[in-house]
Amino acid sequence: MKIRNVLPVFTLSGLLLITACSETKNDRTTQEENDKLIAQNVASSETIKEKLPTILEFASMDKGFSTLTSAIKVTELAKSLEDKGSFTIFAPVNLAFDKLNPTTVEKLLKPENKEQLKTILSCHIIPSVITKEDIVIAINEGNGSVKLKTIGGALLTATMKGDRVFLIDQMGNGGHLVTTDVKASNGLIHTIDAVMMPKK
Repeated sequence: MKIRNVLPVFTLSGLLLITACSETKNDRTTQEENDKLIAQNVASSETIKEKLPTILEFASMDKGFSTLTSAIKVTELAKSLEDKGSFTIFAPVNLAFDKLNPTTVEKLLKPENKEQLKTILSCHIIPSVITKEDIVIAINEGNGSVKLKTIGGALLTATMKGDRVFLIDQMGNGGHLVTTDVKASNGLIHTIDAVMMPKK
């Protein structure tokens, strides 16, 4: 009688052990599948990041930068702003160019004046990524202003007017940063409501 009672107990224990092993295996399989899905999601996120437009592509897609885009394409700066480097551009909107003499803009866009135009555009590009917060911190640490060196060697002076960053070129022209920290695949874009000019 005792042997008969023990056998069902062993049989039941065996079934429970097999079931537990099977569940553990299933849990591992589920975990592996989840890990694969997580890896796929990470890969997808990385792919999305890679698909950010370059600075030039971004400007080309926005009608508000049509004059800037035309100006960039006339010069050799188009190649730089399509590269993988890291830049910060203070991008003048069309209204900024409209403040200039119309004949001046028309003249600058001619192929024979591309070097002069390149010099002007270079006053808007910093060879590193600088956020608005970086500029504000530097202004505060610099007792109210900070110099920003552009790829053309010109110096822009950044100050604050209220809660907005205000840039002044070497000719004394000034403009506010309007939209800031727009991410591109090769840097950041800050829009500005004035065209920065180099020292004559």
